[in-house]
Amino acid sequence: MCASSAFIGSWLVTEYVYTPAGEYVGCIHQRRLLQPHGDIIRVTQICEPVQVVAHISDQARAAVEVMNQRVGEFVFDIRLVGQARHYVGEDVIGGGFSWKDGVLTARGVWPRFGYNFTSFSFHIHARRQVTGGTFSIANQDIVIIVGVATAEGDDFPCLPQEFCVSYDASGVRHLISPDGTLLATDSITANDVAFVETGLIRGRAKQYGALREIHMVSAPGEIVTAIEVHDGVSGCLTGVRKIVRDEVLHQVQVYVLTNAGRTPDRVDGRSSSVCN
Repeated sequence: MCASSAFIGSWLVTEYVYTPAGEYVGCIHQRRLLQPHGDIIRVTQICEPVQVVAHISDQARAAVEVMNQRVGEFVFDIRLVGQARHYVGEDVIGGGFSWKDGVLTARGVWPRFGYNFTSFSFHIHARRQVTGGTFSIANQDIVIIVGVATAEGDDFPCLPQEFCVSYDASGVRHLISPDGTLLATDSITANDVAFVETGLIRGRAKQYGALREIHMVSAPGEIVTAIEVHDGVSGCLTGVRKIVRDEVLHQVQVYVLTNAGRTPDRVDGRSSSVCN
């Protein structure tokens, strides 16, 4: 559920499904087509049933039943309004924001499917992106998804379901205002975005395979939420942090780090079609 010039085209997607408790349920293959028509992007998603892993809990079985209600074709339009993205239906309504080209967060409702959603998309390079989000009933999460997409013509991609960032990873961080204006760009290392409870910084982190979510208090009145995905194929850690002060969005940080000796554009997105 994304829209920027980086995402236009035909994609093969593998989504890894987790329960809110963090139990791995299985994976879903999806075909995704984004076609521009002026200031509208028509999105077509064709979803397959969940490929269920063995020995899952009752909660996981319930999650499978929900996601198998999304099997088939869903079509919706996204209107581009500056950096904003208005999801105008029919199958998805809501809104999102492109913080920079290739980085989008969104939320809304799938009326026919019947659930609220949040989503994120990070464009790694021309043939690969990581994506994910949640389906919920109001604030009751039903499933958490982390996925990977490759340009159609390759096999369905795989995303190693582990979060393992090298201590010597380095990259860039973009500091962005609430209206989407780029304020500054700086060079960072893994230590600059590491979650460590020290002094006034207190919080909790939760991992779902390659996805990590962090909620923390970083100063009096200041709340930081983060979504990070580690792509073991490209060696990239991509993340977006939202800093809220006194319940008002203050700043957004988008960052990309790679392990020493690797660059995202050296990976062509091709990988085994076997999803683990």
